[in-house]
Amino acid sequence: MTRCLPVNGKFTKRQKEVYNACLRVMKGTIKLIKPGGVWKDIQKETEANMEKELVDLGLITMDDIKIQDKNCPAFKKYFMHNVSHFLGLDVHDVGYFHLPYKPGMVFTVEPGIYIPEEGIGIRLENNIVVTDKGNNDLFKNIPVSAGEIEEIMNSQ
Repeated sequence: MTRCLPVNGKFTKRQKEVYNACLRVMKGTIKLIKPGGVWKDIQKETEANMEKELVDLGLITMDDIKIQDKNCPAFKKYFMHNVSHFLGLDVHDVGYFHLPYKPGMVFTVEPGIYIPEEGIGIRLENNIVVTDKGNNDLFKNIPVSAGEIEEIMNSQ
């Protein structure tokens, strides 16, 4: 599990924008984790969602996307890692990324948006179990929204 906390207890406007964008990507990806899903398809859809969020944040443009090198997409400047991996005996467990998901498999969902030029890095992670009916977010009851994080940071 990963959460990002504002050191002073309150996100700046920009930090909150980036945080919420990352959270939307995470929630969208969690919905995709279900029986029959395939890792590469989930990664691809997550990348499309991230691309939209980065455009909305003003970090990349549609022109950047139109002229991007398919081997180095524009979004990679701010989201350079994969969104998920198997979780098991090892934190980064081995698995068959080309096979459909089956009940009992466990995956991380961990998008991140890293903006070095602004000194902002947001990464969120929940761990998800594939079930017969979809998935079970093992951390669904742990605060994740920016408002919840700020409330916890300031409740003394």
